[in-house]
Amino acid sequence: MTRLVPLRGDLSDEKADLIVHFQFEGDDSPASATDPRFRESITAVLKGDGFEAKADTSLLWHGDGRQRAVRYLVQGLGRRESFGLEVLHRAAAAAGSKGSGLKVRRAGVALAPPSAWGLKPEEAGRMAAGGFLYGCYRFEKYLSSARGDGGPAELMVGTQKADPGQFRDPLRETRAVDRVLRLARDLVSEHAGYLHPRRVAEVARREARRAGIECRILGEAEMRRLGMGGMLGVARGSEHPAVLAHLRYRPRRAGSRKAPKVVLVGKGVTFDTGGISLKQADGMETMKADMSGSAAVLATMLALPGLKVPAEVHGLLMIVENMPDGRAFRPGDILRIYNGKTVEIKSTDAEGRLILADGLSWACRNLKPDYLVDLATLTGACMVALGPGCTGVMGNDERFVRRILRAAAQAGERMWQLPLYPEYREHIRSDVADVKNSGIRYGGAITAGLFLQEFVEPGVPWIHLDIAGPAYYENGYGYAPKGATGHGVRTLLQFLRSLS
Repeated sequence: MTRLVPLRGDLSDEKADLIVHFQFEGDDSPASATDPRFRESITAVLKGDGFEAKADTSLLWHGDGRQRAVRYLVQGLGRRESFGLEVLHRAAAAAGSKGSGLKVRRAGVALAPPSAWGLKPEEAGRMAAGGFLYGCYRFEKYLSSARGDGGPAELMVGTQKADPGQFRDPLRETRAVDRVLRLARDLVSEHAGYLHPRRVAEVARREARRAGIECRILGEAEMRRLGMGGMLGVARGSEHPAVLAHLRYRPRRAGSRKAPKVVLVGKGVTFDTGGISLKQADGMETMKADMSGSAAVLATMLALPGLKVPAEVHGLLMIVENMPDGRAFRPGDILRIYNGKTVEIKSTDAEGRLILADGLSWACRNLKPDYLVDLATLTGACMVALGPGCTGVMGNDERFVRRILRAAAQAGERMWQLPLYPEYREHIRSDVADVKNSGIRYGGAITAGLFLQEFVEPGVPWIHLDIAGPAYYENGYGYAPKGATGHGVRTLLQFLRSLS
């Protein structure tokens, strides 16, 4: 793991393989370059190269022999009026990705003075360091030429005039979050021939034990006794039985105030062929990422003890594989969910909502949550609406939705609210069951959200996060490589910490 070291100044006197500075479009030089001699040198280079500091652009400089670092990277932030935490995280991640390609061992990110960025120093440090580490990630388990370090051995954070001591706790938390993000990304990147449902449960149990949180595993016999028809129905066509992993974190009580109870439910389809409603072959290999929701929930749960989150949090990993075996469930079948409602199967490729229905209804009846959140790579329709880089947010409590969106903005993750128009419920009305699992092609993300709402008890504040787009990039961005992203973890942790 990378060691994070806060140092006073702009790192101009530090030896390193790479020092990163950040610059706004229209400026002559980076606001983070405060040393006069270094500022003069880098300004001349930027002017000579015509660097405009547009978003997602950068300039790499090898120095003129008077600097102590081997290389300097100036990363563009774009226009000042568009700057925010998400922009800084994205720019730092792009820098981390370049640093990873250069195989740097000692790197640094220089923060700008608070007046230049309008951010609290600790907030800027957490976002810049976290973004850099995020960009360093690579899944190299099966590469013969794998480097295997996952980032520099040391990352310095230039704090300008701020006391480095005030950054130690934020950077310790940044490192803890990066650790669980890497686990989530590793799980989603792993091939489904290895990572079947039972193995996910084994990982959850092992990591929960290490983190000091409770973990209970439910098998199909227990699900049958409970009446979880969604889980059992989807898993029927696979040689690997369904598994439900229930993780629980309880904070140390402070005073007499009762801790709020939060339940997180993650979709965990380790591979989704579509079942009898078979998907097209083109791109099906990415369906190993259909368990991204469960990976995000697991990662979030594992971070809670280290962050001392002031809430009781339960994580439900609904883990299945959707295969087209002779025993597989069929279009036209009727399944009974945990809360007793029946579902007519219109498409076996709309399986994620079936397993979430069991999880949501079980959580409502048995855990009585103050807040209920599900995460799922649920619909391609959400990607049609919002593109590959943004999560769709739906819920039954407007104040709760606003809190999640605020947490997403503070975490630097893109999320956007979609409506739950009640009249769209007509599109999932069934003639032979209480509801059907798929509607018309238009508004598919919304009708999926309305389906899930059928399994949330009245009075329980609930949010649905459709992470189908940003959970897994089929094409890399400058700030993130192709593959798993761990999207949603930082937002959930930001929200949970806000409950204090």
